[in-house]
Amino acid sequence: MQQQNWKSKPQLVLPKRIILMRHGESQANIDIATYSTTPHNKIPLTDVGLAQAHLAGAHLLRVISDIDTNSPNWRVYFYVSPYERTRSTLRQIGRSFSRTRVIGVREECRLREQDFGNFQAQDRFKAIKETKEKFGRFFFRNPEGESAADVYDRVSKSGGWHGSPI
Repeated sequence: MQQQNWKSKPQLVLPKRIILMRHGESQANIDIATYSTTPHNKIPLTDVGLAQAHLAGAHLLRVISDIDTNSPNWRVYFYVSPYERTRSTLRQIGRSFSRTRVIGVREECRLREQDFGNFQAQDRFKAIKETKEKFGRFFFRNPEGESAADVYDRVSKSGGWHGSPI
C-alpha cells in the first residue's frame, strides 16, 4: 500500500470586516454635462469632494480604532478602482493612517463604476435614461455600456466568494 504524504493547507485568514466607501463629490455629481466632455475615469473630485474624503478618513480611523481597542496591532488593506476620483478619495483617506497601519493598496479594475456607454450627446443620455426607468433599471443594458446586473456580476467575481480572490 502506498503511503500518502499529507501536507497541511495554509490557514485562510479572513478579514475582520470589509468596509466599502464611495468617492467624494465629483465634478460630474454637480454637473452631469461633465460626462459629455471628460472621460469617465478621469472625472476629478471637487474641493468639497476632497474635504469629504479627508473627513471620511478621519472617521474611518476612529471607527476602526474604537472597534479594535482589544487588538492594538490592527492593520488595513485598501482596494481602489482605477478612476481618478476614487484614487483621490483614497489619497485623502490614507492621510489619516500611519504607514505602519497600512498593509497595502491594490488597484482593482473590477471595482469601477457602471459603464453607462458613450454619452457625449445629452439628448441621447436623457432618452436612454427615460427608457431605462420604463423597462427596469437593473437589467436594462445601456447602449455601448452595461446594466446594473452586469456590474453585479463583475463586482461579485472580484469578492473572493466565487473562488476568485480580490
